[in-house]
Amino acid sequence: MLSQNRGYQAANLSTFRADAPSIKKCKDTKHLKVQGAILMVGQTRRSFLKGSAAAASVIGMRPVAALAQTRRMDELIDEDATGLAERLRAREFTQAELVETFIRRIEVMNPALNFMTNSAFDRARLKANTIPLDAPFAGVPILMKDMIDIGGLPRTDESRFMLSNVPERNVEYVDGVEAAGFNILGQTNVPELASFIITNNDVFGATKNPWNLGYSVFSSSGGSAVAVAAGVVPMAHGTDGAGSNRLPPSATGIFGMKPSRRRMRSGEANGTHDVAKTNQMLSRTVRDSALAFSLTESLSGDPFPPVGFVSGPSGRRLKVGLVVDDGKLITTDPEVLEAQRKVALLMQNLGHEVEETPWPVDANVMANAYSNFFGGKLGALKSAVEGATGKSVMESGLLTRFLASNIEASLEISPEEIAEGRAFLDNLVPLFADVFQKYDVLLAPVAPVVAPPLYEHTPDELFSYELSQYVAARLKFTSPINFAGCPAMSVPLSWSADLGIPIGSHFIAAEGQDRLLYELAYELEEARPWRNIWSPFSLKYVPV
Repeated sequence: MLSQNRGYQAANLSTFRADAPSIKKCKDTKHLKVQGAILMVGQTRRSFLKGSAAAASVIGMRPVAALAQTRRMDELIDEDATGLAERLRAREFTQAELVETFIRRIEVMNPALNFMTNSAFDRARLKANTIPLDAPFAGVPILMKDMIDIGGLPRTDESRFMLSNVPERNVEYVDGVEAAGFNILGQTNVPELASFIITNNDVFGATKNPWNLGYSVFSSSGGSAVAVAAGVVPMAHGTDGAGSNRLPPSATGIFGMKPSRRRMRSGEANGTHDVAKTNQMLSRTVRDSALAFSLTESLSGDPFPPVGFVSGPSGRRLKVGLVVDDGKLITTDPEVLEAQRKVALLMQNLGHEVEETPWPVDANVMANAYSNFFGGKLGALKSAVEGATGKSVMESGLLTRFLASNIEASLEISPEEIAEGRAFLDNLVPLFADVFQKYDVLLAPVAPVVAPPLYEHTPDELFSYELSQYVAARLKFTSPINFAGCPAMSVPLSWSADLGIPIGSHFIAAEGQDRLLYELAYELEEARPWRNIWSPFSLKYVPV
């Protein structure tokens, strides 16, 4: 049990007890090149560094260099972005020095975990020491997901078709990120055009889970989640169009928030809001996420008045609906369900009222509606690729076999089926509105499985009905929330005893109730702290 692992602070582990990960029970060590590396959370930092020269080779460093006296543990690793900003304002170090520290973190960890796509190191160096220290984040470096327009930086969406795409200007959301005082250091990995459930693509490759290298972290904000979980940055940007800011945080033990629809500044080049996708940060602490949220939310008041900075929990006690799995589309892993039941007990111990309730969405119908709706949007991509190459999408070489064959299969979807799919998705708004007449929040799994094996499926496979169902099943509890427009969060409260991988808890609230979720997140963070629980492949244990 983690309470016996000297590598963690005992004061923060007493609350985890049986819910905490036992890394020594990890059954999937066949995927890891060194057993000592996955077991290092059970060792002191000194014993790991003395005995794990092989682990250093896995993370891309020569063993001699990894153990050399010139390598030191990162003294800033425990600081969140808010804390780093405070120390920048106190002039303990400069923005330029912090940029170099973060660059070194990337150089050390990316070879093993593959969370990065494009670096913007020179850009960040030029901006360092020019960002006002009175800006809320005072020049703290950040990584952005490679699916948003940043003026002058490539936006590839990890597709060969997009490799030469360089937006001329920021979207409104990125303007807010920079105005908040962040210094953009680079971009993070996603599946090609966010078209699959595992963060893997033919251009940059697969992103690995720092808790167990044989597993993925879902998608599509996978690279950002891994960068945070590995301690490279305290906060990174993500987008959530079907679960992307909740699924990767669940599998990496960090905090992820999906805001209400149209709550944030626009992330689209034309200034509009996507029907499903929202932008927000992934973080180690709730306060980082809440502060970034307050600085990038829309101030228009349409459709909701601004939330502002939520600074702590409230005394309000909530009525919580604990979702009971109906087994449709996929049966949730017993370990995932048991984790949510234990979190429900925690909620009761905190004074909240909890009762069981069925998942309100027919997952089989949802899977078909989701597939038809998005299949109907692929025609424009087909035309663009074929127009650029004069070849079919399958022959063009610009898209993976999976996405190209998905496009071909979508041609069979009729306009009537597309319209029916959209009608079902639109009806999720009143459906969840009715649910939240009875409950303040729902507590559900983030995903029905802990995490997918890294190469369980790859972009080289041809699209099939079975693969479509595979994706939809893993989005069972997240994708309906995007179309309902509700805010939702993944909170790291449990771990898998079998895999040593975190299991997030999915809290969902009514449209516009983002403040309620942040207040609850603070309360859970106080009751069961996760900030100082680090993944085995993180800079908590690896010198830079």
